[in-house]
Amino acid sequence: MKIPNVKAVLFDLDGTLIDSEYFYFSNWAPILAKEFGLDITFDDWIQDFAGHTLVRNVDFLKDKFGIETTQEFMWTTTRANYAKSDMTTIRLMPFAKETLDKLKAKGIRIALVTSSYSTTVNTVLGHHNLLDYFEFFVTRELVENPKPNPEPYLLATQKLGLDKDEVLAVEDTITGYTSASSAGLQCVAVTRHQSEINRLSTAKYLIQDLSILIDSID
Repeated sequence: MKIPNVKAVLFDLDGTLIDSEYFYFSNWAPILAKEFGLDITFDDWIQDFAGHTLVRNVDFLKDKFGIETTQEFMWTTTRANYAKSDMTTIRLMPFAKETLDKLKAKGIRIALVTSSYSTTVNTVLGHHNLLDYFEFFVTRELVENPKPNPEPYLLATQKLGLDKDEVLAVEDTITGYTSASSAGLQCVAVTRHQSEINRLSTAKYLIQDLSILIDSID
């Protein structure tokens, strides 16, 4: 796998640079069990919830399980759980820092495009001393239409001022992959979860960890 002419890499955050999905699962699962009697496993979380927006997950709960709840309620209750948890316990994904180091050494520009809010970015990446690697952050509060809409990646590309064929996105879910691809960008999908691998089966570039990425960029 060789990807030529890359001048900038736009990274997703959750599941791509940070191993945060179990953190989110462990905060959502007790709420779903207590409030709605719905017990989910981590595999269920990866299969049905990971990589999606709050709006979509609320709709999913209604459509699949008949659970009547609101975005406001789920926002308030999940954020209350997050506040009681320690986000600094969230680890980096394998080879995340090494990849950022190598990209920086190559002179390739780096930015972040995430559906998470800036508080999450600052807390987790700040804890790992990674904030300075990024030229800018496109977070949830900066766009009207989050992933899978192309808006976040169109905004990031505009900020870079580069041609689209010079920009590479790195994503771990079909939601993010759809966003980047719809924005006209090349995208590397990186995931170790079989359910997501199945959904990303048509991706041109599909790898299981970031160690392969740096050697793929000319």
